[in-house]
Amino acid sequence: MAPTGVVRLRRLLAAGPIAALIGVGLAVVPVTTVQALEVHKTKAHEVVGPLDRSQVRQMQFPASHVALYWTGHPDAKVTVAFSTNNVQFGQAFPVEHDEVGMQLNNNQTYGAVIPAGNATFARITSDQPLGRITLLAMADDGISVEKTPVPGKQANADPVVNPRSAWGADESLRVKGTNLTWPPVFQTVQKIAVHHTAGANGETGLAAQATIRKIYYYHTVTLGYGDIGYQFLMDAAGVIYRGRSTSAVKLDDGNLTGENTARQSVTAGHASGHNSGVVGVAVMGNYVSTPVPSSADAALKDFLFTKTNAHGLHPAEINLYTNPTNGVQDLFENVPGHLEVPNNSTECPGGVFQTRLRDMRSELAAQMKSTPGAAPDKAAPNPPTTLTTKTARRAVTLTWTEVTVDSGSGGGTSGVVGYDVYRKSATTGALTYVASTTGVTYTDNAAARGLNTYVVKTFDGAANRSLESPVATAQV
Repeated sequence: MAPTGVVRLRRLLAAGPIAALIGVGLAVVPVTTVQALEVHKTKAHEVVGPLDRSQVRQMQFPASHVALYWTGHPDAKVTVAFSTNNVQFGQAFPVEHDEVGMQLNNNQTYGAVIPAGNATFARITSDQPLGRITLLAMADDGISVEKTPVPGKQANADPVVNPRSAWGADESLRVKGTNLTWPPVFQTVQKIAVHHTAGANGETGLAAQATIRKIYYYHTVTLGYGDIGYQFLMDAAGVIYRGRSTSAVKLDDGNLTGENTARQSVTAGHASGHNSGVVGVAVMGNYVSTPVPSSADAALKDFLFTKTNAHGLHPAEINLYTNPTNGVQDLFENVPGHLEVPNNSTECPGGVFQTRLRDMRSELAAQMKSTPGAAPDKAAPNPPTTLTTKTARRAVTLTWTEVTVDSGSGGGTSGVVGYDVYRKSATTGALTYVASTTGVTYTDNAAARGLNTYVVKTFDGAANRSLESPVATAQV
């Protein structure tokens, strides 16, 4: 049975359209090769108990990283300082919230992963008593060499995205028994959300890779998600790593875009209620009061330009988001900071970073305007020209004509991706979302008794929706 966190996450990330025909974008990798690569294992141990203001806890082994989480009290101000001898302690670090963990809404307050410098003791303080707080200690636990499929040379090196194997991902953590804990689901890209991970600033190279491994373990195992919560992570030097896997088996896969061949993005878990169709890129570090390093700033700008252009999104506009799993709609930025995503109570990506992101969106818009062929696709595709129904007991099967041409504006055609099915009120004309599909037929097994009226809309790779198809009715 899946853990509670996974059950809740699956409700949040219900399946949607999986395939379509569309073919441009970020660093598409045409082939994979099998290589012997180093896989870094992680060991972990939890120390659990109440906390009355301040306490020193001993860890079973020298910890490279720790994470703290506690029951309730999301407003508690918690700090942690580290020591190797229980005598001299270093700087006390504030424990910032882990934005992925907080989505579980399970009365637990999850702190971000913090480098611990191979400490064996941790002094934890809180401005209020906590009935139960867990100290999760983590460290590398050896290296195994495994034959792993890795991407071939990128067809487009701007920007370069490093595979999961570059940070030593232990793909076995994603599997329970023979099944993936969180199988990949793909949706049309509608937004690109920007985050920070909190934790330490300035990490690059091996230090950054080690932190990604610990965030991966924390999200995958401790929180029960089954994988890391971001599609992409970026270190202080602007090096981009792929996060959430797109592979349906226990292997790294060969697509560095984080997308399937239809250019739909794998769903991750970084923006509550808005994960489907929203790409999440997290810059490592805490930027509440610290600027993003210049190298990361430049790399993020290049990444966002390429992604928005590939998916026909204007980086400085506010447009409608439609959740493909339930039809709920919200109006917000195409490139939001996490705090701009509706109903996400957070200070991520930090005040200084958020101010910079607002300016960056304007810069990206100017760059897009001056770049030939880079204007976003704002043109909706055509609707299906016919729609028919067939009834069998209480099931209604709808069939419509395929739409093969999408005439995008400016930057060209983003391509037809799929179709939305709606019931239409015969009296008010109001539409009720039913489902999305990439095929040209759909069976509604929940039709109401009496006369049911339906329409279908086409949508493209830039999330533009067509006008309604002709109406079709079915008597149940």
